[in-house]
Amino acid sequence: MVLKYAVFLLLNLCLGVSLFGNQGIKWINEDLIDLERSAQEGDSYAQGFLALCHIHGEKGLNISLDTATYWAKLSAEKNHWLGLFAMGYVNRFPPLGPDPEKVSKYYNQVFSDPDGRLVKNASVGDPVASYVIGEIFTAEELEPQLTPDIEFAAKHYAISSQGGYAPGSVQHALLKIHANSIGSPNLDIGKDIEGGIQLLNQLVKLGLPSAHHFLGHSFFKGIGVDKDYKMALVHFQAAADRGYSSSLLIVAHFYAYGLTGPAKIDLALRYANLALSHEREKAAEKIAEYESLLAGPKDSSQNNAVETSDMNVPSPTNDSMDPPPLPPSPQPQNKISPEFTSSNDVRLPSIYQQEMPKEPIVQVREEPIINPVNNVNSINDADNLQLAKKHYFERIPNADFNVAYKLFLDSSETGNAEAARYIGLMYLSGKGVDKDLNKALTWFEKAVQGGDELSKRNLKTLKMLIVDK
Repeated sequence: MVLKYAVFLLLNLCLGVSLFGNQGIKWINEDLIDLERSAQEGDSYAQGFLALCHIHGEKGLNISLDTATYWAKLSAEKNHWLGLFAMGYVNRFPPLGPDPEKVSKYYNQVFSDPDGRLVKNASVGDPVASYVIGEIFTAEELEPQLTPDIEFAAKHYAISSQGGYAPGSVQHALLKIHANSIGSPNLDIGKDIEGGIQLLNQLVKLGLPSAHHFLGHSFFKGIGVDKDYKMALVHFQAAADRGYSSSLLIVAHFYAYGLTGPAKIDLALRYANLALSHEREKAAEKIAEYESLLAGPKDSSQNNAVETSDMNVPSPTNDSMDPPPLPPSPQPQNKISPEFTSSNDVRLPSIYQQEMPKEPIVQVREEPIINPVNNVNSINDADNLQLAKKHYFERIPNADFNVAYKLFLDSSETGNAEAARYIGLMYLSGKGVDKDLNKALTWFEKAVQGGDELSKRNLKTLKMLIVDK
């Protein structure tokens, strides 16, 4: 209790402190390219923050458990509080979890740190640290060592939201909307449905999948907005297409029973299959249900008259207070699964088709290819590598991941270990190539054999990740 109120006192003091200069604000405002580069260079805060970006789908990323766990482990190996927190977070949900023991282990390491690094970061106005404190005080896995305190967590989410951290703003919005539904009505949280909906709308413009999910929930239930199933589907679908697991079965149900138009069982089955890796029992049950609908006699009146209570829509008393669940198998960044490109796909348009146009992923060949524009073979190895990095980090006009790959490949063939590491990173993240953890492992091994020190840690972490899978 003493520690809790000490934390709150520090956070109250930080409201009057300039937010400029702390690590959380820095990475919230940095672009993805600089964040990834710092993470690759070994910055443990950047690694932990990048893990959270892959967990939440920030900075235009699709939600990716594999990549999030990779970066979280690198950060946690250095005993950084944000990496430890991210490791606890990924163990709360399938497929790694739920594993309450691991969650408790990692969260306790963060909160019981004798150096108080989390509290110190929060005290200088780090919105990410405030978010982490809010998450810890809503984690049931820490009982009985720490009793969940929603009112206390709400104050921290508010501070995180004020500092501009989008996941903290989602939780702040949900508390505004559902203040009287999450416990005692006497909690001093401050119900403000209109303000909560406005905040979710702002977060939707940032492209945050969880904001889409909960705004879809509001449209489905008519909470703070007029009930509108078509708008609900637009938002649920936007979240599902970015890998937000809670929306997948909801979208499947919409299409299976034609809640906004003719039933589309093929689409329902596609979404339900995507949900298998994290909701195996529910997804398998829904797949069997939809296959029976597909095989049975068609009755459009029955399909369109399903009771809404049958739909798997989360209640504000459970998942609206939980951190967003982790996704099924991740998709490469800016790449839509081919199974959603059917010519019979008559889904409502996703908001992301308008606000976040997808760039095609260029398939590459394994062998080096001479680039007629840059005349790759005529460039010496040092220039070759620097040009590759410029394409990789998109620091030049018309940057091309395909060219970056070819240049890195050329350099690696001359024995350049750093180039081999970058090829490993491309396969790890699916950046310009199809994601392949085994190929990433092979290239990291080549980099280590060539003497690249950074790849040693990459190799160790990736091996742990593949074993865990």
